[in-house]
Amino acid sequence: MPIHIPYILLIDDDEDDLEILSSSLKLLGLNIKIFNAGDKALAYLDSKIGALPILIILDYNMPRINGEQVLLLLKSNAYTRNIPVIMYSTTMSPIFEHAIMDLGAMACFTKPSSYSDFKKQAGLFRDLAVLFTPVTIMN
Repeated sequence: MPIHIPYILLIDDDEDDLEILSSSLKLLGLNIKIFNAGDKALAYLDSKIGALPILIILDYNMPRINGEQVLLLLKSNAYTRNIPVIMYSTTMSPIFEHAIMDLGAMACFTKPSSYSDFKKQAGLFRDLAVLFTPVTIMN
């Protein structure tokens, strides 16, 4: 049986945000797969190559297919519907947050504006990822 290393799938079209968050998560010891577009991430998941991610961190504002559309597609697919999804965006009103949560997101966060805040948010994402990491008991 192949061993699958748990990973987080990070989807964001903003190169700077993608780099800062992914490097912060990697510094915390997490394995990350990165996509700069929702359609590319969906194609990867649809290919069923490897294990599913333990958590998806999804930007809302992206070209071609936005985060809401990606979330709807993830939650309508039997293969991906149980993956926890965190939506994050530069702005997050309570109405927007409730609407996204109603669509199946586990949580919503506003993107930080500073590097130190990105690091703090990465720590929170790590803590959430740990909750969803499967535990393997070896005899």
